[in-house]
Amino acid sequence: MPRIYLLLAFVLAQTMPFAGVAWGQEISFSDDFGYFDTTRWSKGDHMLGRSYLDPTNVDVDGQNLRIKLPARTFEGGEVLTNELHGYGSYNARMKLPNAPGSITGFFLYKAPDYESEIDIELYNDSTRRIMFTTYAGGRQTHTQTVSLPFDPTAGFHEYGFDYLNDPGTGQASVTFYVDGVRMTSWNTGVPQTSMHLMLNSWFPSWLDGKRPKKTTYTYVDRIYYVVQP
Repeated sequence: MPRIYLLLAFVLAQTMPFAGVAWGQEISFSDDFGYFDTTRWSKGDHMLGRSYLDPTNVDVDGQNLRIKLPARTFEGGEVLTNELHGYGSYNARMKLPNAPGSITGFFLYKAPDYESEIDIELYNDSTRRIMFTTYAGGRQTHTQTVSLPFDPTAGFHEYGFDYLNDPGTGQASVTFYVDGVRMTSWNTGVPQTSMHLMLNSWFPSWLDGKRPKKTTYTYVDRIYYVVQP
């Protein structure tokens, strides 16, 4: 199947309702963060791992969404969509901070934990590690860590996934991409529900690391979502 995001120009020119009755109406969007759109996004305000996700650590500079990892703290930041989104293509173009012991996640999630989640998680360092994970039915159903062919802290790259439903079988699948190159895919153990799209940078308890000596930022140039036709 061709990448859904190739339909972006066509889709964004229209107001497209999602075809599935159970999902209600869905609208594709593309956000280049000229400003922080509060009709679309909220800021996280809670503890996660070793981090307090402080809303004041999230802002825009007129060109990028920025998530600050302040010096000498384990603080982080998070954004999430106000609405739930379903099947389609999700992509973020971003540059990671160099803050060993922390990660940046771009993912779909709906509470409770372990019930419905599709994750891209990148290590905020120069080890080039990226993890792909799914949760469904109260457990982790897949996880895979691979090595990127570049240093994600050195420049902007696009990370995304196609979350699809086969109308014939009703089976859900997910395929992950980096810079348009397929990395891995699964068609079992994939959640089948609408979820919040989220992006965060934080210090998990399962990673060792000291508080960063310098303030660093995750820079997000663009996030876009295209509904499955």
